Amino acid sequence: MRSGRASGFSLTELVVAMAMAMILMAVGLPYFLHAYRFYQLSNAATQTADILRLTRYEAIRQNKPVVCVIQPDSSDPTMTDAFMTDTSGKQLTGVNARTILLGPAGNLVSAGSVPGAGALPVAAQLGGTTPVTVSPSGAAVRFDARGALSTGNIMAFYLNSSVAPEAGFRAVLLMPAGSIQIWTGDSGGNWQQVR
Repeated sequence: MRSGRASGFSLTELVVAMAMAMILMAVGLPYFLHAYRFYQLSNAATQTADILRLTRYEAIRQNKPVVCVIQPDSSDPTMTDAFMTDTSGKQLTGVNARTILLGPAGNLVSAGSVPGAGALPVAAQLGGTTPVTVSPSGAAVRFDARGALSTGNIMAFYLNSSVAPEAGFRAVLLMPAGSIQIWTGDSGGNWQQVR
C-alpha cells in the first residue's frame, strides 16, 4: 500500500535555503555595486570620447569646421551637456544631432581635483607636452574640415563620480590629429590606458 503523502520541501528546508540566499546576496551586493559604479564612470568616459569622435567625423563628412560644445546643463548645473554645432553656434539637427548628458555617476572635473593629473602626460608618453584641460564650466572643441583640432593642442577631459569617488578617475585625451585615448586612474594618481 502506498501512503497518500506527497513529496516536497519542508518549511524548515525552505527557510534555510532562503537564509543562505540572503547571506550570499548580502556578501555579493557591495561588490556588484562597486562594479556598477566603475562601469558607469567608464561609460561616461566612453560617451565623451564618442561625442568627440562623432563631431570629428561630421566635420570630415561636411568638409567644414564643426564644434563640440560642452557646457553645464541649463536645468541642472550638476550635469553637463555635450552637443555639436556649426561654427556660428547653431546646434546641428536631424540625423547629425547628437547630445550626451553627463551626470553625478560620471562628470567632468577640474584637473586640480585629480590626483596625479601631472603624471598622465608622462604615462601617455606625450613627450613633455602638457594637455589643455577642459573645464567643467564649459568649452568648445573645434575640428577643422580635415578632422584635426583647430588649436593644435592635446586636450584632456577628466571625469569622476560624485556618488562613488572610490571608482577613481577617467581621462579622455584628444590628440591634435583627432585620435582619442581613454585612461583610468586610481586615487593614488596611477594611470593606465584602457584598451
